[in-house]
Amino acid sequence: MSKFHYHQQLSTLIDSTLLHLYSHVAISRRFVPTAKRNTILCQYLKPKIKQPQHKSIKGDIKRMVIAGQKAGANLELKLEELRKMTNNYQESINDAQRLYDLLNHLFDEHGFDSRLFHEGEKTEPEIIYILKDHLEHCFEEGGEQIAPVSLLIEFKQNTPDILINVINQTCLFCASLHEHNTETKQTHIHLNPYRNT
Repeated sequence: MSKFHYHQQLSTLIDSTLLHLYSHVAISRRFVPTAKRNTILCQYLKPKIKQPQHKSIKGDIKRMVIAGQKAGANLELKLEELRKMTNNYQESINDAQRLYDLLNHLFDEHGFDSRLFHEGEKTEPEIIYILKDHLEHCFEEGGEQIAPVSLLIEFKQNTPDILINVINQTCLFCASLHEHNTETKQTHIHLNPYRNT
């Protein structure tokens, strides 16, 4: 799992945990002390340890629960600090790093391998190819994307919609179909930076 996805998953869990706490506090007619807040947070987090979708952050969740069970602890404050750290990381990475993270995610989670395309090379189906010289012109020196990145792939088992949906769900890039040849199943997909505005 890429660092970006790790931080994204951690941030999502922290947000849902804090929302759970704040909804409990909002419906309470009394002041909710820190010890009770810790209990609410730990009760919410404990079952998440065994859930398969949280396996990559399982250790973090265990540490949160242990921290919340200590006398005098303030788990809510620690979660707020962690939330700031994960959001700062997500904002600090550049588009070139996001492309690297996307390609790793596509391989690790969905089995789409990727390679640089070299002129005259025979391509294989279900592998994403990227033109090396194209990459050099799509990013500025600081790593910011200035032109769409082209992904080329020949589908045998999957369809363009599957890959485009997987990419768009990552929120790393906005993928769109540029060209698709129905006879050869060759597809050209454009990636544009995802800007959360």
